[in-house]
Amino acid sequence: MEMRSPQLLQQQVQEQVDQAKTEARKEEVIDIYEDLLTTIWSRIMPTLGRVTVVSIMERALALTTEKYPLIGYLESSAEGISFEVFRQKVSPEQRLLIPEALKELVTTLIDILAILTGDILVRQLLKEIEGKKLI
Repeated sequence: MEMRSPQLLQQQVQEQVDQAKTEARKEEVIDIYEDLLTTIWSRIMPTLGRVTVVSIMERALALTTEKYPLIGYLESSAEGISFEVFRQKVSPEQRLLIPEALKELVTTLIDILAILTGDILVRQLLKEIEGKKLI
C-alpha cells in the first residue's frame, strides 16, 4: 500500500474542491444566461409574435454556433429556448467557453433585434433587463 504525505493528500483534496467550485460557478453562469434569455423571449414575444421570435432566436443560435459550436446544443422552440441538452452534452473542454459563448449569443440576439426594429425595441428591452440586474 502506497503511503501518501499529508501535504499531497491535502493538495489533491484542494484540487477536487477547486474543480467542484468551478463546476458550480459554470452552472450558475448557465442559470443566469438561461434566465436572461427567457426574460428577453417573454418581453419581445407580445410585440413580435411567436413565429418571428423563434426565427430570430434560431438565426442568433446559428450565427453564434459558427464561432462557438457548443451553442448548437441549445434548442429553440415555440415555447422558448431550452438548455436541457446543452447542460448534458457540453464537454469538459467546452465548459471553459460557456460564459464567452453565451455572452456572444445574447450580443448576437440584441444585434439582430436592433437591426430589425431600429433600436426601438432594444432600448426598452435593455431598460427592463438592467432593472432585473441580469446584465
